[in-house]
Amino acid sequence: MQTDQNNTNEMNMAMKVNTELKRKADTQTSRQIHDHDLTELFYDVVRQLNRLAKSCPQDRSPLSGQYKCLFLLEEAGTLPQKKLGQILEIRSTSLSELLAKLEKKGYIQRTPSPQDKRAYFITVTPAGKEEVNRVRSIRLKEHHELTEPLTETEKSDLYTILSKIKKYYTRGEVL
Repeated sequence: MQTDQNNTNEMNMAMKVNTELKRKADTQTSRQIHDHDLTELFYDVVRQLNRLAKSCPQDRSPLSGQYKCLFLLEEAGTLPQKKLGQILEIRSTSLSELLAKLEKKGYIQRTPSPQDKRAYFITVTPAGKEEVNRVRSIRLKEHHELTEPLTETEKSDLYTILSKIKKYYTRGEVL
């Protein structure tokens, strides 16, 4: 009788362990599927946003190097040309070409450095600030349309989550 009781106890214990292992395996599989699905959905949204950005007229495309530069300068103020190139992650020759286009439009001003005549400081002109404001107002309308399906709570949650992801992937980077 004692042996039957021991066997029953061992079987019950084995069933509990099996059940727990199965639950952990199911949770792990569920998590992997969830992570995969979530990541794929995120990439799908990024691709759709890129297509949307590429379909914008060139005069306000967030992918336009000129507008990236102009918005950055408007926010940062005056920057050394070398630092601007580092932030935008473009070669000095490409940056010089981009700045020449912006300067021709009257949007920026290049001022030689008093310490190093080969270096320049870049500043947004009043016309450049007007252009930033014009494009910003158009973009704000587009941004509102993009987030329109979300409640305020969902917007807040999404902001928190995206900020956390950005922080995770930009740790150690210095602008």
